[in-house]
Amino acid sequence: MNKYYAEFLVVFTPGVMNNYYAEFSVELSHLATANTNSSSASNTTITEGDNITKPNCPRRCGNLTVPYPFGIGIGSGCAIGEWFEVNCSTAFNPPRAFIAQGNIQIYNISDNQMRVANVVAKKCYDESGVVVDENTAWTNITMTPFSFSESNKFTMIGCDDYAYMMGGQDIENFTIGCDSQCYSTEAVLDGYCSGIGCCQTPVPKSLKYYDSSVHSFNNHSGIVSFNPCGYAFLGEQESFTFRGVEDFLDTNFKERIEKTVPIVLDWALSKRTCDEAQFSSDYACRNNSFCVDTNNGLGGYRCSCNEGFRGNPYLHPGCEDIDECADPNNNNCEKICVNTPGGFNCSCPHGYYGDGFKDGRGCIAYNSKFPVIKYSLGIGFGFLTLVIAITYLYTAPSTSNDLYSIQMGPYTSTGDFSGQYSSDSARLMFPVNSPR
Repeated sequence: MNKYYAEFLVVFTPGVMNNYYAEFSVELSHLATANTNSSSASNTTITEGDNITKPNCPRRCGNLTVPYPFGIGIGSGCAIGEWFEVNCSTAFNPPRAFIAQGNIQIYNISDNQMRVANVVAKKCYDESGVVVDENTAWTNITMTPFSFSESNKFTMIGCDDYAYMMGGQDIENFTIGCDSQCYSTEAVLDGYCSGIGCCQTPVPKSLKYYDSSVHSFNNHSGIVSFNPCGYAFLGEQESFTFRGVEDFLDTNFKERIEKTVPIVLDWALSKRTCDEAQFSSDYACRNNSFCVDTNNGLGGYRCSCNEGFRGNPYLHPGCEDIDECADPNNNNCEKICVNTPGGFNCSCPHGYYGDGFKDGRGCIAYNSKFPVIKYSLGIGFGFLTLVIAITYLYTAPSTSNDLYSIQMGPYTSTGDFSGQYSSDSARLMFPVNSPR
């Protein structure tokens, strides 16, 4: 039986000196667990609210909403800086948005990330093992305020392949990669990118450029019938699901990945921290917002609305208060909701008491209060009736037709109750016809 492994290669090159080389291999049972991390969802508040662009600036390019600090138009003044300018090309229908004057298409912009089009490295073989189609893939954002997010994974597809991704940042270069070998379709499982036919590995923080390529061990000899090509790409992990042999035989696999699996970029303003930026004249965070430092190791900051506010924190006058009372789904008041800056209060109308919250005491009408007086009177009358009845039983004449009595002496055998006695005559009273 073949034992399958996924191998990863990592090479760090600080500047141009002293290469650090580390190679490790992980058995598949452990690899599957290591690759289950997913990225957290991004906020989208900068695309909400009434104002998301500077005055007189367009909001959309085709299907893309473009919020400030990004802006549509090269040199239009609609963006906070040149790298945040969006080139809206009308050469397509609908129009397509690109980063500045480059060729990287933008699919989505959120509070802290951008999703852009992908590129895929490819290498295909015929039955004789001759290469019939190949290309490498690279992306360079070195001069921009963007970096490749950790939400991406470097992914390789193939049963006789290994792939490398070489890249880096300003002061450090590295190489990562993985390989996969499988010899039959039965070994390849749909939905599992765990090293058999599909291999994934994380990318480091602060990545600014990369170049990827895919290679074969044996030019796909013996497997070309079900796996003629190998592929490699960097892309959002959550957007890709391995389809097994179906992916191997898909002649449009490269084009499909480039359209459906975006590359995620983190974006930030400048290279200053929040503490540094707050004292600068171009500090970008407006009213009702706060500053957030990036954690990618490159510096920079972003702005976010305070809790209970929404809108674009980069535009004057700042984030807008959310009126939670306008939508019953945004508050848990039972009767009256009073909007406050950043929140709301609940209260009860006249004739009610309580805290007003559905998950609290709510609002209780005063006339529905527990009837203490009526209850007390009922108990009192009931107790008085009971006293009268008992008094009547003990004071009724002994010659009653309904009861008869047995006189017992103080020391008779029938009156000698164990441990108890009385020097007076005792009288037991039984109802007529009861057992004696």
